Amino acid sequence: MDAKMYRHILEDSLLGTLHDHRLGPSTIIFQHDNDPKHTARLGQEWLEHQNLLVLPLPPSSPDLNIIANVWAEIKKRLETYRPRPRNTEELWRVVQKLCEGKEGS
Repeated sequence: MDAKMYRHILEDSLLGTLHDHRLGPSTIIFQHDNDPKHTARLGQEWLEHQNLLVLPLPPSSPDLNIIANVWAEIKKRLETYRPRPRNTEELWRVVQKLCEGKEGS
C-alpha cells in the first residue's frame, strides 16, 4: 500500500463510516501511526481539507493502536483452535467466541 491507496481508503471508508454513525469529521480525533504512507503529504493534506483532527504522535513512538494487539492475540489463539474454520462464516463465529472468552470448539 502506498500513500495514494491510503488516501483512497480514507475517502471511501472513513467518511462513509462517520456518516453511518452520524458523526462529523470535526467530532472525532483520528489516529494512525507514523508509517510513511500515513505521514505523506498527500494524506495529510486530505485530512486537513476534511477538517479532521489527527492525534499527534512523536516520531518512533510505540504502537498505541490497541486493535493491532487485539488482532495479534486473536491470530495466536486461532492458530491452536480446533477444528480449524473452513470458510469465512466459520472464521467469524470462532473469532466471536474467542472475543467472548469462549475457548475451545
